Amino acid sequence: MKKLSKEHQKNPNDCEIEDVQGCLYIIATPIGNFSDISLRAIQLFNFIDILLCEDTRRTKKLLSHLNINHKNMISYNDNNAAIKRPYILKQLLLNKSIGLVSDAGTPLISDPGYKLVQECYLNKIRVTHAPGPSSVINGLILSGLPTNQFYFGGFVSAKRNTKIKQFTLTKSYPMTGVWFDTCLRLIDTLNVMLNIYGNRKISITRELTKIYEDIISSDLENIESLINEKQLNNKPLKGEIVIIIGGYTKNDNMNINALRFNIKKKLQKFSLRDTVDLTIEQTNFSRKLIYNEAVKIKKNL
Repeated sequence: MKKLSKEHQKNPNDCEIEDVQGCLYIIATPIGNFSDISLRAIQLFNFIDILLCEDTRRTKKLLSHLNINHKNMISYNDNNAAIKRPYILKQLLLNKSIGLVSDAGTPLISDPGYKLVQECYLNKIRVTHAPGPSSVINGLILSGLPTNQFYFGGFVSAKRNTKIKQFTLTKSYPMTGVWFDTCLRLIDTLNVMLNIYGNRKISITRELTKIYEDIISSDLENIESLINEKQLNNKPLKGEIVIIIGGYTKNDNMNINALRFNIKKKLQKFSLRDTVDLTIEQTNFSRKLIYNEAVKIKKNL
């Protein structure tokens, strides 16, 4: 635990921020278990004049659980943010206190809101944050993968070509990666990851902090069999998930089995030359090695 400075020991109340009017409060909310709400968030819900919600229906359920009846809730999301921002900024300049929440977790992390923060700074409006749960951090610390360095890739694209570009761009990152995806697209995502990354450690988390919290950890070559096993046991994965993938290491270049699997799939669709060129773009192997492997595999097709 961090030791308080002598100044804070003399004045412990200085550790607490004073709520003020004319401020935008970014408020983190639970990602599943309502008991994870912070005392600070509850305090702010009772203090602010206006509460901006990604979906007012979702936020009302949380407030109802907390026995809070906030009468001035406004929908603020990707669909209406541009229209609502001028009104919100006007209210802040009129010295109203405004809170911003997402459906769950920490706002602005793959959620709308950062443009409002930018506008607040341009208008010299104060912005502060009441920290709390984040599925990015929860998934990372439960994965068993290195946490000293990581990157957040956001949502995996539903478009395969864009998905390939996302993973190709990050294939040489030496740190742990965190991605959001849906279970409906998961198998395709795992296949693309295996083709581009090679065989790496992976953890898939869902329903974090809830009763049916689920964490599957393995490697890219074996994770699909574990997912299929859950399906056979009537425990299929549903909804949104967090994928945590190991970073690039020198050992990735030695994953010949994943390379051969990648080449074989491409040769079924493309010429030898195109297969070699595509594989070079998507992996860390040398042209000579890829070409030699492609020639051997083509002879056996």
